[in-house]
Amino acid sequence: MLISPSCTIAAQGATARRGSYAHPARILVPLRPVDELVENGIITDSNIGMLRADRLRNYLYLPEAEGWPESVGLLYMPITVHHDVIADERVAQLSGAAFWHLRMKLMAFVGGFVIDPEELGPTPTDTERSS
Repeated sequence: MLISPSCTIAAQGATARRGSYAHPARILVPLRPVDELVENGIITDSNIGMLRADRLRNYLYLPEAEGWPESVGLLYMPITVHHDVIADERVAQLSGAAFWHLRMKLMAFVGGFVIDPEELGPTPTDTERSS
């Protein structure tokens, strides 16, 4: 999963060209299937409920979706790469509630605090997102 070190990938400001990027650094967060983590003892049976409730700060829970197994983003294993290395590999983009949820998880993981989603305000549309 691709995230940005500055909470935004798109260039900001009145003079920014639509579709341009703020900087070339990207952060990759590895995604692994939940079954794999359970089989290898990384997530124990006693913690699977906490994982699925997305209560474990080191992980971002991703429920099963069409074509994707139930998975986990390993927030504790980020990899920094240049945009050119991954530019042709992008397959999807988070939007709406998923964008807000990732923002909350990163605040909890990196900042050590949890906030109520209502404090972030209404969920932005794809064109309203700026950070």
